[in-house]
Amino acid sequence: MGIPTKIDVRVMAVGGKFLGDDIGGALVTITDARTGEFLAEGNTRGDSGESQLMDVCINRSNVWPVDGASVYTAVLDLDKPRLLKISAYGPLAAPQAANTATACQWVYPGKDITGGKEGGGLFLEIHGLAVQALNPPAHFMPKCAPTYVDIRANVTMMCGCPIGESTAWDPKEFEVVAKIEKVGGDIYEETIQLAFDKKAPMDAPSQFTAQWLVPVNNTKELEIYQITINAFQERTGNTGIDFTTILIPQKI
Repeated sequence: MGIPTKIDVRVMAVGGKFLGDDIGGALVTITDARTGEFLAEGNTRGDSGESQLMDVCINRSNVWPVDGASVYTAVLDLDKPRLLKISAYGPLAAPQAANTATACQWVYPGKDITGGKEGGGLFLEIHGLAVQALNPPAHFMPKCAPTYVDIRANVTMMCGCPIGESTAWDPKEFEVVAKIEKVGGDIYEETIQLAFDKKAPMDAPSQFTAQWLVPVNNTKELEIYQITINAFQERTGNTGIDFTTILIPQKI
């Protein structure tokens, strides 16, 4: 019989907070690092953590406030020390942006990894930005050829924390661009800078927008353009990408 050993796993966004229920949490998988044996799996549950967490992140402290913070708790029956591989995949509510993080840790039977009375446990950091192309939607095919197309993207930290002038994540830290490429036919490439939208619909934060002057389609076929939206935060190196497409009919 093994000895029950508890492990708390928390998943954080680089430069952000914990991946909580509001962004779908993260899927945590625990295996034996040497044999590959599956041991446990589950989702983190809880909120994104306390407001003072950002002060800790900026000061590079190793002590994270975890009251109410999203966590997955595994209880393993161990009869000997094991080198465990703990992996996290998320955020689950933004699959187009989901990333992975992995760490290995020796665990001794009966020695819980929970941080004791102060809380904590084992932390994994997810790199990247959650980018979602809002407009145009994928495979958008207007009936008439437009002169302009509004390009709009929602960009957040991987924890879902919003970018805005009144949040801890200043829009000036982020560069968001759209690269537009024609698929097939004549070569066409253009890169457009997206600006933070201070007057987004319903005063929503995190949205960046630009207008694209659409090339005239003089052919008799639909022309397909792929739009790649890339967001970058220089301070952390966080990067995120999403893709969408638009079909432009012949100009009448």
